[in-house]
Formats: sequence, C-alpha cells, structure tokens
Amino acid sequence: MNSDFDTLFPTINTICASGKLRSKASDFMVIEHHDMSFTEQGEHLWFKIEKIHSNTAWVATQLASACKVPARQVGFAGLKDRHAITQQWFSVQLPKIVEIDTIKAKLPDEISILAHHWHQSKIKTGQLKHNEFKIVVREVEGDHTATEKNIARVNSNGVPNYFGPQRFGHDLNNIQQAKDWFSGKIRVNNKKLRGLLISTARSHIFNLIIAHRIQNKLWGKVISGDILQLDQSHSWFPARDATAEELTERLAAFDIHPTAALWGDDTVQSTEKCAIIETTVANTFPEYHKGFNNHRVKQDRRAMRILPTQFSHSWKGNDLHLNFQLQPGSYATSVLREIIQTS
Repeated sequence: MNSDFDTLFPTINTICASGKLRSKASDFMVIEHHDMSFTEQGEHLWFKIEKIHSNTAWVATQLASACKVPARQVGFAGLKDRHAITQQWFSVQLPKIVEIDTIKAKLPDEISILAHHWHQSKIKTGQLKHNEFKIVVREVEGDHTATEKNIARVNSNGVPNYFGPQRFGHDLNNIQQAKDWFSGKIRVNNKKLRGLLISTARSHIFNLIIAHRIQNKLWGKVISGDILQLDQSHSWFPARDATAEELTERLAAFDIHPTAALWGDDTVQSTEKCAIIETTVANTFPEYHKGFNNHRVKQDRRAMRILPTQFSHSWKGNDLHLNFQLQPGSYATSVLREIIQTS
C-alpha cells in the first residue's frame, strides 16, 4: 500500500498482518455485473470483455480501431484496474465491422470477447449493478486471529468509503498537480486531465473529512447537521428529519449512511457540527476553492461508509482468499486495508 496514503487516511481497524498482493494477474480479479435486458436490436453493439494487465481507456481505443469507429463512439461504465484480470462491458455505436470473428482477430492478446449483444443505447458511466472482486493475498505474515477479527468487523461495521490511492496518482502526485493548476502555476489543456484533477481535489477533501471523523471517533455515527444517504441511492435527507431512535435503527441496518461533502463553489448542504468540520477541512486548501469557483464545480455528497456484500474468505496455507461485491464507485482497496496490509 501507499505509505503516504495510509498516513493521511487512517483505518478504523488495527492491522496486525501483511501479505503480497498481485503476485500474478489472477490474484486480483474484477467482474462487472449488470441487470441489463438486451433488445438484440439497435445501433450499439455491446461486448463483454476480459482484459489482462490493460487499462480501460486502452481497451476502448483498441475496440474503436477493430470496429473502425472514432473513440467517442465507444462507451463503458467505469474504469477498471490495470494490474488485474477484469471483465467489463463496452458498447460500440454503429460499428463499421460487425463480424465478431473479424473483430476478435484485430484485438491484442490481452483482450478477449466473452459475449456480445445488440442494444438501442450506449452504455453510460456508472451503469452497472455492482462489481465482484476475487482477491488473493499471498504469504501472509502476522496474526491470523486478528485478521479474522478484522474480517468480522468489516462484515458487521462496513468500511470507510475512501477514494482509493489510484484516484491520487503515483505517490499522490495528482494532489500537487491539482493545486498547481488551480493556482495558475501550470497550464492543463487536456480535457480528461482537467476532469481528473478536479476529481482529485474533491476526493482529497472528502477523504480528509472521513479521516477527521475517524480520528475524533465520529465515523459511523450521526452528528448534528449530518446529511444522510439512503443505501445504494443518491437520495439524501437531513438527520434532523428523523428521530434519534429511527436514525439508530436505520444506521445499524445499513439502510442509511452519513455522508461527507464532495466540495464545490456553492454552500455546503450540511449544517451545525457537520458543516463546521467539513468547512474547516476544506478551508485548509484555498487553491482548491479558486479552482472550484473558476470551473463552476457544485457541491455534492457521498456516503462515508460502504458495506461489502456476499463476503466470503478462506485460507489456503498462508494465502488469504477474499470474495466480495461492492456497489459502483467504491474501492476494493478500502476493504482490503481494513483487513490486512498489502505490498
């Protein structure tokens, strides 16, 4: 794991063991799941792709080339890890080549087509039900009993819904780059990089809000002024709209989650103690505020915790096997780091 990341963003569990992650590609597998009903009609050809040691954007360009269309006509639901075996869906609008065997022959060995269907619409960002993870941590050293207890805590308490290290780049370099761009020290002309750096700044503040609440024993609790999110929804409501008894019951059932701010240039939605915490954290980065204002970034919210589902684990000697599912936008690294340290 990234030591700088671990220092900035603490875990809620005590980690007493370590092991090796990604010793080989098959040790980290991600499978994207949809509940799509394909029409087998329309102008969009959807592909279920398995990729090995390849990033999502590169696969999209390879598909565009094989189907002889511009890259903008290729869609996908989300970026998947490069250092893994991943299965995800792509859509290609009006492919010039539709013979599957011909397309397969044009793709590099790292890309395999597992299924294909015609549909009337393009796949959209975030358009998936959940991601399934199959992970092996090898040569575990340390306290196996404590690791088992951490697994039990993850199952009962969930984990902080941090944005993962990949959001911040190698050695968290995206953070400094975002600050330099917002403050006018550098120019950034690439549209995708601009979007990434804006996301980096917002994610940085969000993670630090979670870190503050963990350090002050306020994570997983409702405080005055909190905004609560319905599970697996983008719907929110102020904590003051429910009784203390109702909040306690629904929080324990994982029906609702406290949220933290994804910062913007308008007024934060939280109030009272929650707003004070969030504003205090955000105000430590004046260069971010300038950037949010210049680029008209609006306030949003994100749940501060996530509960992995369909969780199972097993030991094979000193190798720890973990299987679980996460809703879109959450990071497997946030689950792993609450169980075991990996390198």
